[in-house]
Amino acid sequence: MKFKQFTLLLLSFLMTASVALAQRTITGKITDGKESLIGASVTAKGTSKGTATDIDGNYSLSIDNTVRTLVFSYVGHKTQEVNLGTSNTIDITLQLDGALEEFLVLGTRNTTRTKTTSAAAVDVIPISQVANEVGQVDVNQLLTYLAPSFQSARQTISDGTDHIDPAQLRGLGPDQVLVLVNGKRRHQSALVNVNGTVNRGTVGTDMNAIPVTAIERIEILRDGAAAQYGSDAIAGVINIVLKKKTGLSANVSGGQYMTEYDKNYAIDKLAGKTTTPVKATDGQTFQVGINGGFKLGTKGFANITGEYTKRGATNRTGTYTGQIWPNVAGKDRSDSINTAKGLTRNDFDMRIGNSEVTGMGVVANLEYAVTDSWTAYAFGGFNNKKGNAAGFYRYPNAVPGVVRANVLSVYPNGFLPNINSNVTDISAAVGVRGKIKGINIDLSNTFGKNTFDYDITNSVNYTNATKAGFKTEFDAGGNSYSQNVTNLDISKKLDVAAGLNLAFGIENRLESFNIRAGEEESLKNYDAALKIAAGSQVFSGFLPANEGTHTRNNQGVYADVELDIDKNFMIGAAARFENYSDFGSNFSYKAVARYILMDKVTLRASTSTGFRAPSLQQKFYAKTNTLFVQSPVAGVGLVPVESGTFTNDSEVARILGIPSLGAELSQSYSAGITLRLFEGLEVTFDYYNIDLKNRIILTNNFIGDTTELKKQLLPAKATKEQIAATNALKTQLDGANSGAANVFTNAIDTKSSGYEAVIAYSHKFGNDFEFRANLAGTIIKNRVVNGTDGKPAVKATDVLVKSGQIGNYFNREDESRIEVASPTDKESATFNFKYKKAGLMLRFTRFGEVTYRDPSINPDAKDKFPANAFAKGALETLDQTFASKVVTDISANYGIVKGLTLTVGANNLLDTYQDVHAHSGNMGLGRFVYSRRVQQMGFNGRYVFARIAYTF
Repeated sequence: MKFKQFTLLLLSFLMTASVALAQRTITGKITDGKESLIGASVTAKGTSKGTATDIDGNYSLSIDNTVRTLVFSYVGHKTQEVNLGTSNTIDITLQLDGALEEFLVLGTRNTTRTKTTSAAAVDVIPISQVANEVGQVDVNQLLTYLAPSFQSARQTISDGTDHIDPAQLRGLGPDQVLVLVNGKRRHQSALVNVNGTVNRGTVGTDMNAIPVTAIERIEILRDGAAAQYGSDAIAGVINIVLKKKTGLSANVSGGQYMTEYDKNYAIDKLAGKTTTPVKATDGQTFQVGINGGFKLGTKGFANITGEYTKRGATNRTGTYTGQIWPNVAGKDRSDSINTAKGLTRNDFDMRIGNSEVTGMGVVANLEYAVTDSWTAYAFGGFNNKKGNAAGFYRYPNAVPGVVRANVLSVYPNGFLPNINSNVTDISAAVGVRGKIKGINIDLSNTFGKNTFDYDITNSVNYTNATKAGFKTEFDAGGNSYSQNVTNLDISKKLDVAAGLNLAFGIENRLESFNIRAGEEESLKNYDAALKIAAGSQVFSGFLPANEGTHTRNNQGVYADVELDIDKNFMIGAAARFENYSDFGSNFSYKAVARYILMDKVTLRASTSTGFRAPSLQQKFYAKTNTLFVQSPVAGVGLVPVESGTFTNDSEVARILGIPSLGAELSQSYSAGITLRLFEGLEVTFDYYNIDLKNRIILTNNFIGDTTELKKQLLPAKATKEQIAATNALKTQLDGANSGAANVFTNAIDTKSSGYEAVIAYSHKFGNDFEFRANLAGTIIKNRVVNGTDGKPAVKATDVLVKSGQIGNYFNREDESRIEVASPTDKESATFNFKYKKAGLMLRFTRFGEVTYRDPSINPDAKDKFPANAFAKGALETLDQTFASKVVTDISANYGIVKGLTLTVGANNLLDTYQDVHAHSGNMGLGRFVYSRRVQQMGFNGRYVFARIAYTF
């Protein structure tokens, strides 16, 4: 070949290559047919290149000429693939899709990753879309019915827990899931769950403090992620994404419970009669929400939400069968006395159900483009809610005789003390993000604070009731928790293989927990010689000795890498080191892999370690409460015991030999598959296993009363060593007006495993009819693998052994709270039909069986619980398994005029309740028809509602 010919051939080749490698820029706008979609995803198929739409729904993406297809997606909408032609402008209208559609923020720091190309299971729930279709008005209840792995049921007769709902992911504790807002760590609640309900001993995040009206979507990462996000992310991560849209919208909803339940079950059972259900109409709920947004500059926005909610109390109390009035001539004449006074047993009803709550919240979400490359952002909010709940009824015969006359002069029929909560939640985040030479930088500071104050009404301090004019309302003090987090996150995409994403960052977190003492009358023992309960009944004040503020800080650094080896195969790894000022440091890691087969099947797997630092609340919460426990005397039922929660570093803990608190440590792995067999159908299936060591619990009550100790050990006799050890404890308890003590400690190891599946399908028939279906389910198996024999995983000193109280460390009921007190499986089937302006939603949710294990007896190993909860053999075994239940929800909506939609419906249409108690011992002499110790869907019955939504 001649040189001239070779040169021409070479030039031709280079020109051809340059054309092939040349880039073009595609621009356009994405809408849903009505308004622009902010943050919609645009990706070049087969590459790692992508972008997102701005405030006006506009996008711009530079791609190689080799790219033939663009993929457009947005949460809650059908994904569209568009083949490129010669035009460089492509406008897209995305259609609604009821599936938990693809979108990705959690589990990766690659901003072009979609849900189906991620290496972990991520649910994306379009709250703004579904909230108007259902009757639930808060985040926890919405997620309970939308995400099977999430579970939250309202508690009752549980002090502060009546007012802030604890929530679980994968059956683990509320403090073993990390909550984010717009990708930034959310602060926890000041509330410590110390009563005997599910999630006892935990500290969660009050997601209900965020108005539903302000939320665009919620992303749930079902995978261990401590290496990526830090402490708490053992079960997974929940990210609440606030609205960005412009325009104005409003919604108003109202509803109430209309139900029938077995109020007289116990009293009819005693009489040998068939129970006739009674009607209940209560729990009236009203909510109004307004959301508005406008542009800030050319690319920014400001979105502001206001929401007001008033939720009425519900009451599903049973009829009390026990003694009400003092004996007459040595006999119980309660019914005769009631008749003479014109009273019935209904006049002594408790309030067992939802607390009354009135709340309002404001949320703002803002972004402003400082330059073409840098954006400043801020978001936050204020929320206040006031709640009212009741405790146990103080019947006239239960009022101490020495003050009975004075107390009954104010409360002639006894009294039902009330706990009034005042919960304030504030948050503020500011930051700036942008690029320098292709490097993404995000610098932010996030502050949050939760304050929980207690006001006790309709009550009395017995020790101050020896004279007339005693106080009946008390400021019992309160708690507050605050958190300030500063983050610097840096990431960069590199053209290595099919794409390499590198990220690293640093974090500084400062935490503070405060105890505010109650007023004197709420806590003081005015006459110790009376030997009666001191402090305000139902909830005594926080002691001045425990008042104070406790702080700590920690610093963390992480690195995160994801490599697309080719367009189908991706691997990734993350590592994180954190150091705490109060207990030391932790290193955690994570490794992931994902492989796509034929664009229809995605295989994914991960393995990780994790940790949860003991919360400041668990370290420093100290309080004396009145707890009601089963009496060893037949027929007496529940009796009050003053129980104190002491700090882990207290003298009480030292006497008991309780070890210092350390971090919980986890090792987890998961594997899953995603199938997209044809358009509109998505199937996901995942398996996970989480081994959790040194899990923190709140122990049961160690007593300091040698008389009670001997009673527990009958027919054996207490030894001198046992009595000496108990007397040492008694000295400490007397100083805190307490008869028993419990302490937070690392005590058990657990193993959690399960299966999760989702089948989502949507299809549009012509222009008028749309159909969506979503089937989802989870199977959860949680086991305590160390500590089930009554001995803690962390060995205690001889004091507990010598006092005969080792069995009070961790008992069968504690075990059941972790293993079986929440549903071991949950399934849901949701169907949406839309024809022109009309829509119908039908949903079935099955809550699996739950089990209560009584601490009194372990029939399989009685000798392993030598001194547990009032004497061996004194009671029948009170274990009970509650059958699975199906809740049916239905709603219908109609577009009256453009932008105005009316929705009517019913939650729990068929008025389904969980099983009633099978054992009288757990019914509290008829008061508890339904168990408050296990958690399914609650026991409120049918709720009917109507909602009007308008978009201006």
